[in-house]
Amino acid sequence: MAEEFDLSGLHEEEIQGAPPAESRSELRERRRGETITVNRYLYQQAQQLEHMLLHAADLQALFEILLVSMPRHFSFRVSELWLYDPEEVLASLIVGGQRYGHSLQLLQDVFPIQDLYELEPDVILVDATDSRMFEVLKSEHGIDAALLMPLTDGGRMIGSLHLGLQDDALVMDEAEQGLLAHLAAIISSCFRNAVSRQQISQLTMLDPLTEISNLSGFEKDIAREIARARRAEQPLTVLIMEVDGYDDLYQHYGERRGNFVVRKVAERLSSDLRQTDMLARLGQPKFAVLLPNSSELVGQDVAERMRCDIEDFPIDDGRGAVLQVCLSIGAVTWEPQQYPAVDMPRLARQMEAAGNNGLETARSRGGNCVAQARLSTMMV
Repeated sequence: MAEEFDLSGLHEEEIQGAPPAESRSELRERRRGETITVNRYLYQQAQQLEHMLLHAADLQALFEILLVSMPRHFSFRVSELWLYDPEEVLASLIVGGQRYGHSLQLLQDVFPIQDLYELEPDVILVDATDSRMFEVLKSEHGIDAALLMPLTDGGRMIGSLHLGLQDDALVMDEAEQGLLAHLAAIISSCFRNAVSRQQISQLTMLDPLTEISNLSGFEKDIAREIARARRAEQPLTVLIMEVDGYDDLYQHYGERRGNFVVRKVAERLSSDLRQTDMLARLGQPKFAVLLPNSSELVGQDVAERMRCDIEDFPIDDGRGAVLQVCLSIGAVTWEPQQYPAVDMPRLARQMEAAGNNGLETARSRGGNCVAQARLSTMMV
C-alpha cells in the first residue's frame, strides 16, 4: 500500500530571507514613485527622430534621416555612418550612396568598428583627448567631441553611427545614455528591416534580362530623385531612349539575338554613366536614364556621348557578323528654381511624358539623334 503524506502544512512554510509579499496597493504606489529624470530637449528630439525612423520606407530614406536630418535635428555638426558589409550586399542595394562622400563607409572588416567600443558596446561620448577621435570623422574640422552609437543585430556589430559636436553641450548622464542606447537599438532595427525590404524589393524592381531597374524601379527612382532635387534645388535631367529599327532586327534575328542586343546595349550605356546616375529598362528596346544635378546642357552632352558610343559600338551577332545599332533619345530637364513644383508624382509623370515626346521627335527626324523637350510652367 502506498505511503500517505500530510500536505496540509506546506502552505505555511516560508523561504528564509525572502522579502515580504507586497499587496497590490503597495506595489502600485511603489511603481508610481519610481521616476527617472532625463533631459527634456534630448527626450523630445529622440522621440521625434524615432517617429521619422519608423516611417523610413527604404535604405535611401534611412540614410537621409541618419546623415542629413539627424545632425540638424540634434544641432550636431555632422553625422558619419560605418556599416559592416563583408559580402558587399549593401553595396548592391544602395543607390547613389556616393553622394554622401566620407559620411557613408562600407567596411569589409568589422575590427575597425569593434575597436571603437568596449567588449560590451554602449553609447559613448569621446572628446579631443580620446584616441578614437583620430579614427572617426576624419574629413571634418572643428569637431570637439563625438557621440559614438553602436549598431548591433543579435549581439553582432553591424555598424557604428558617429555624431560630431563643436562643444561639450550634450548632456550624458545615466538616463540620457540609456535614452540614446534605446535610440541606437531603434536605428539598428530599422536598418535591419530596411535591408530585408530592399532585398525583396530589388527582386521586383530589376529587369531579369539586363539586371538594371525595370519600369517599377524607374518610377521609384525618379520619385526619389525629384524629391532630392527639390530639397537641394538642383536640376534633374531625364533621358528616354530607344534602339532604332529594333522591330526589323527582331524579325530578322529572332528573340534570342534580339535579347542579346538589348543586353549589350544596356551594358554599354551603363559604362557611360556616373556613379550617381541611374539606368532603367522601360520596354524591350527602350531605356531611361536619370541624371541628378545635371542641367539641360549637361544632359544634352551626356545624351550625345551615349548616342555616339552606341553608334560606334560593334555587336557580334554570334554568326560571324557584326551588328551596328543606334539610338533615338529624348531629353527633358527640370530646374526647381525656375519651375517650382508642388505635386511631385504629377511632375514625375510629366517628365516621363516630355521625355517620350522628345523621343518621338528624334524618331521623326530619322533616328540616331537627340531631341530636347521642355517643361512649361503650365505643366508643372
